Amino acid sequence: MKHLFKILFYILFPFLVNAQQSYPDSLRQALENTSVDLIKVDLNLYLADFYEEKNLDSALYFAEQAVLIARKENQKLAEAAALNRKGYQLLSIGKYGESLQSLMEALSIAENPDFEKNAWVFDNFSPITPMKYRLDILRITHHMYALLMNRTKNTEQEIFHYKEEIRISEKIGKQVGLQLASMNLGNTYLKLNKLDTALDYSKKAASLAEKSGFKYYHGWTLGTLADIYLKKNEEGLARQYYYTGIQNSKEQKNLGSLVWNYDKITRYYLSKNEVDSSLYYAKREFESVKSLGATSNVKAYLADAYENLYAAYKLKNQFDSAYKYQGLTVVTKETVHKDEIKNLAEFQKLIFGEQLRLQNLEKEKTLYQNKVRTYALLAGLGMFLLVALILYRNNRQKHKANKVLETTLSNLKSTQSQLIQSEKMASLGELTAGIAHEIQNPLNFVNNFSEVNAELADELKMELATGNTQLANEIAGDIKDNSEKINHHGKRAADIVKGMLQHSRSSSGVKEPTDINALCDEYLRLSYHGLRAKDKSFNATMITDFDESIGKINIIPQDIGRVVLNLINNAFYAAPSKGVLSDLPPARGFSDPDYKHVPTVWVSTKRINTSLGSQAERREGTVFGGILISVRDNGPGIPKKILDKIFQPFFTTKPTGQGTGLGLSLSYDIVRAHGGEIKVNTKENEGTEFTISLPA
Repeated sequence: MKHLFKILFYILFPFLVNAQQSYPDSLRQALENTSVDLIKVDLNLYLADFYEEKNLDSALYFAEQAVLIARKENQKLAEAAALNRKGYQLLSIGKYGESLQSLMEALSIAENPDFEKNAWVFDNFSPITPMKYRLDILRITHHMYALLMNRTKNTEQEIFHYKEEIRISEKIGKQVGLQLASMNLGNTYLKLNKLDTALDYSKKAASLAEKSGFKYYHGWTLGTLADIYLKKNEEGLARQYYYTGIQNSKEQKNLGSLVWNYDKITRYYLSKNEVDSSLYYAKREFESVKSLGATSNVKAYLADAYENLYAAYKLKNQFDSAYKYQGLTVVTKETVHKDEIKNLAEFQKLIFGEQLRLQNLEKEKTLYQNKVRTYALLAGLGMFLLVALILYRNNRQKHKANKVLETTLSNLKSTQSQLIQSEKMASLGELTAGIAHEIQNPLNFVNNFSEVNAELADELKMELATGNTQLANEIAGDIKDNSEKINHHGKRAADIVKGMLQHSRSSSGVKEPTDINALCDEYLRLSYHGLRAKDKSFNATMITDFDESIGKINIIPQDIGRVVLNLINNAFYAAPSKGVLSDLPPARGFSDPDYKHVPTVWVSTKRINTSLGSQAERREGTVFGGILISVRDNGPGIPKKILDKIFQPFFTTKPTGQGTGLGLSLSYDIVRAHGGEIKVNTKENEGTEFTISLPA
């Protein structure tokens, strides 16, 4: 029934608007007369949109009313739409932290397709599908996020969210989303001095505005194009776009873009020392700013207007006026700067609080992970405070701030080293059972042959007592053979212990010649026995194919050993975890016909010959370029949706307590530090192969 009322409202709305009243008055009257909450949500949103660049307090009030009513009616998509409006208004008045909170709530709703159920929505008084409406809200949320990232100086995230808006707009055919995102990206890339990219996005935005006829924000695009051409030393085109931008802003009654274009053309004429033109446009800028009222960035606009008037009067040698506006510039800019510092501090404080809340929700995680996250939070807060201090103190404190930054960087490097060592000890713990099993074998041989030698020694005494020297010599030979076997197996146990100690020891960072085949074989067996020790039911086939022509290569054995061990552990973890195993053909050199019916892990090495060297060397294949180490399983593969996250720190698909999420991240860093690469090739339900390439 409520949805029926909503449909009737949208049909009759054009007739309900009183022609004798202004648009907002008609909306307010309709809001007072309706008793249907779903209609009240939309009316409040329309009023918030109307006031968003005219009166920030009114816009925020109507947005908050829409949020409250939508929550009361449990209309999640309407709530997300209202949260977007609220987030934008909070951003406009400088409350960045509260804006982020609203946008985070909107994003969590808009990303969930479940909220499309039981939703009946309209766009410009026409019904649209709930899915398209949800994606449009998601598009707008990314747009608002990008604006917030711009204001908080996070350019990388700003670009990401604008590009997400473009992707979603293309999917649902939302031309205005493409236009606005392209317009803002043009200005962002201009600030980064990437002129060609900025020009491409700005031209795209201009073309979309011309095609659609939606030109309210077109003045911003034209001003950006003028700046781009000015930087490209095409002053004629730049002036033309400045004038066109001013004309468009007047026609569209967009005071914000009008002030913006007046500011740009004033600065242009100041740079040319053109007295009359610079003073004329500086005055137009100041008059336009006074007309803005309580809108976004009005103080910053006023500071720019004062500064331009000061420069223009100074150029005209009217020093009394110049001195007046110089003072106003300093006072206004100081106010803007203090407000900005305060808003950024509150923003960072909210982020810090949110991260602490999330950390508390993860209390079941290991103490090690909690400490690392705490360090990361403190480091992030410390870096922000340093940046805020630099902004506040400006050039006077640069030298001191640089010293503090160097100290912080040193601490971060130290923390990273401790992190790597702690992860090594964690993997060493996983190896303990396997190492014990490996050591037990040679120790059993030592014990057995020692007992046999004791018996043979007794026999030797008896034979010598009877004078049977021939048999005594044979027994002595057996004792010698057994002693050699005892020595061999003792050295074997010593090598295992040495490898364990090398793995646990902090890396010296010194490369040494290492048999990579022996290293891979060693960790393959240790990993397997370690898993068997923890779970007697675990079983898997191990297949190796080592290229014996590799010989020894210069690596840090502890570090590369960690990488190989981590990949093998992951392969054993994945191999038995699916019902129907891979139909992929066997890897190079493997021909086991039963490999796809049992959990299987392949480990192989391969020599790579470079194209450098003499023709004779290349013909004979004697020029050694590098090696490949491959670890492959026939498990379920890695889903595409998480493939780009597997090398991120703390990302893991294992249950809580079974993985830190640092193995692949640290492995990636270790391989890169060796000048190599680590790549993954996977297909769902067909297995995964990690390949390490290392220079020789």
